[in-house]
Amino acid sequence: MHSKQKFKFEIPYCIKLISEIDNGSENKDELKNNTGAGENRVIAFIDWLKYINAITIENQKISLTKLGKTYLKITEAEDYVEPLMLYHLLRNPNLEKNDGNFYFSELVNDILNRVMSDYSNTITNQEIKQEMLKIDLNEEYKECITAAISTIADAETGFGKIGILEVIESKGKDIYFEVHSYWVEPLIAAYIIYDMWKEGQTAIGIDKIVNEKYNLGRMFLMDEEAVRETLEEIQSKKLITIESIAGLNQIRINPSISKEDILDMIIKEACG
Repeated sequence: MHSKQKFKFEIPYCIKLISEIDNGSENKDELKNNTGAGENRVIAFIDWLKYINAITIENQKISLTKLGKTYLKITEAEDYVEPLMLYHLLRNPNLEKNDGNFYFSELVNDILNRVMSDYSNTITNQEIKQEMLKIDLNEEYKECITAAISTIADAETGFGKIGILEVIESKGKDIYFEVHSYWVEPLIAAYIIYDMWKEGQTAIGIDKIVNEKYNLGRMFLMDEEAVRETLEEIQSKKLITIESIAGLNQIRINPSISKEDILDMIIKEACG
């Protein structure tokens, strides 16, 4: 079992490490000494930083990516930094059942999505665990499931301010949640679309943006109306073109814009 599974994802501590790296800490030992944290905690959070694409490691030297620098610049803008981190946590391409972010992804992309689709909008922590264990998971990973639930719901150190999993009642070991959609800021949504765009791809159907696993609608529990309204706002910024004539119902991105350009736009909008 990986050490990271003993430490739940914490946004403030991720930002703290990103700030230390920005100030010159280049390896695990320097991060450990400069933050006063134990070695296992630092190792765990280096993994988390890799999962949210904040860092690269070459010859044991840690460096910030463009995205990592962006997280640092927009730290105070919760409507930008939190969904951007959550997106990368939920759709990291290296998802494996023995890695902590796998549980976040399955929790949101599958379980919470089914709750929204069924219009029940409520679920308990015990029901989530039962659903998770149906995904051919080993019992030893129960603590990872608990950590994922806690992080998505925790407004202090996790993603609770986004509100997709809201605690409404606690009775002993049972916690009752309400499930909500979250309407992503248009520039964050644009970044997600550009980041997921495949090389050589010319267009994508709006239905895929709504329903495809790891895509915008699935990750933030947005229905078709919410996605379409967001796409219209992105189009108004000239970042995409919506094609709805002749039954196309698809979008194209602006070939003269990159996802790095959109990160610059996010910084300007979030800090303006």
